[in-house]
This record gives sequence, structure tokens and C-alpha cells, in this order.
Amino acid sequence: MIFSSYVFIFAFLPAVLLGFYALRIFGQNTLAKVFLLLGSLFFYAFWEVKYLAILLFSIIVNYGIATYMLKQYARNFGGG
Repeated sequence: MIFSSYVFIFAFLPAVLLGFYALRIFGQNTLAKVFLLLGSLFFYAFWEVKYLAILLFSIIVNYGIATYMLKQYARNFGGG
């Protein structure tokens, strides 16, 4: 699936946007973010499943680095 395909424009994108905003309207912000993450992973897996492992690895590494940086900032500058 590519961004300009009919499947993306008329099926996938509306379903993901509807699901995301419906969850946010009902106050499920964390679940809405998880839904968006899973939708993104599905989008990339739909194209080529073998690249999903690389994407997951990248997400985990980036999350770890960001968490470490935030802890260092809080320790050095007295933030929360």
C-alpha cells in the first residue's frame, strides 16, 4: 500500500483517523496513541513484513534514547 493508492486514501486512512479521534473523544488518549502506533505498524507491514523488525527496533532504540535524555535533563536542571 502506498500513500497515493485508493486503498490507503479511501479505506485505511479514514479508518485510522476515525478510530484515533473516536478514542480521544471518549478520553482514551493512551489507547488512541497505541491505536495509531498499531495502524502505522500495519501500514508498513502491509508493504513488506520483513521491514517490520527494523521499524520496531528503531522505535525501541529511539524511545530508550529519549527516555535517557529526559532523565539526564531532569537530573541536571531540576525538572520533574
